[in-house]
Amino acid sequence: MSMQQYPRNPIEKRKQEVRKNSRNAAVSVIGGVGGGAVLWLLTSSATFMVLGLILAVVGGLYYYNQVKKTINQRDNY
Repeated sequence: MSMQQYPRNPIEKRKQEVRKNSRNAAVSVIGGVGGGAVLWLLTSSATFMVLGLILAVVGGLYYYNQVKKTINQRDNY
C-alpha cells in the first residue's frame, strides 16, 4: 500500500475506490437502519422504520453496484 494520495498505479487506484465505496455502503446501511430504528422508537410510528429500511437498501445496492463496476473494469494496455 502506497502513501501517495493520488496513486499512479491503476490497480492501487481501483483498490482505493473499492475501499471507499465499501465503507460508504456500510455507512449507508447502518445509518438507514439505525436512523429508522431511533425515529421509530422516538415517534412510535413504523413509517420511519420502513423509510429507514428503504434508504438502507437503496444506498446499499447503489454502492454494491459501484464496487462491482470497479472490480469488473477491464484495462486495455
